[in-house]
Amino acid sequence: MLPHALVGGLVVCMAVMLVAVTVHSAESDVDSEPSKVFSGEPKLIVVTGYSTSFHWWAFLQRKIDRYTEGERTVEVRPATRGGTPIARWMDVATGQPRQPWTRILRPALQAKGDRPAIVLAQQSLQWVFGEQREGIRNEQDSERIKQGADALEKYVRLLLEDGADVVFVGMHIYKKPMEPGIGNERLALAELMTRKVPNVFAGPDVWEPTRQRYPKAFAGDRLHPNSIGAEIMAQMWFETLLKHDGLEVPEWSRQEMAEAVEKDPVELREGGFQRLLREWGIRQPT
Repeated sequence: MLPHALVGGLVVCMAVMLVAVTVHSAESDVDSEPSKVFSGEPKLIVVTGYSTSFHWWAFLQRKIDRYTEGERTVEVRPATRGGTPIARWMDVATGQPRQPWTRILRPALQAKGDRPAIVLAQQSLQWVFGEQREGIRNEQDSERIKQGADALEKYVRLLLEDGADVVFVGMHIYKKPMEPGIGNERLALAELMTRKVPNVFAGPDVWEPTRQRYPKAFAGDRLHPNSIGAEIMAQMWFETLLKHDGLEVPEWSRQEMAEAVEKDPVELREGGFQRLLREWGIRQPT
């Protein structure tokens, strides 16, 4: 017969091992790299913004589907509304969500279930400084750069509080009637990045590549992107996500964009978008 002290020690040891196995088993069911888009675990990507982001989410889904060989481990879901830059999604003074947030953005985040939710916020600071056309004047406009960064910080922290696990923030595409203020929004984003908010990363610069292809990448109103503009934005975001994961950008994706830029554009706001969705086998979430 084993001594009583030895029996007690064995019981304690077995209990510790059982707890360790249980913890390991529980951890194995959790994505250990929620910020990695292409970890192989299911992910939800929520694209938020306003009318300039109505369509590129599907172009990004097409690219991700090809990259993952059609497995659809990563779902891209839009949470957009026309006329709603940051100051329309939330009160920039208090940081409280407005109705579009609670009716559109919050339900999109709640759709994540057990998956990590990665938000791609392609946003704008219009109305943050007062009237829509008031913006950051130049690199020396430190007061408005700080004001813009403060609004961005409230915005990303609210996203994290509301269920986002990771947030990438990019600013507006080229907008000729409101330049240089729109292009200068990137100065506020750069200031935000110096604050190192956990799980918040810079998105791509979509202003410069759309400026370079103005007006060909824009619809007839020269404000909203056509299929060329959407392809450019999706490619820039695709590259950002891959580089974040430490992965190489496939040459086929760059070739897709190059070919799209050379073609005649599709006017997405005139039924062209629905035709592309059917062609790609992508269903628009309801």
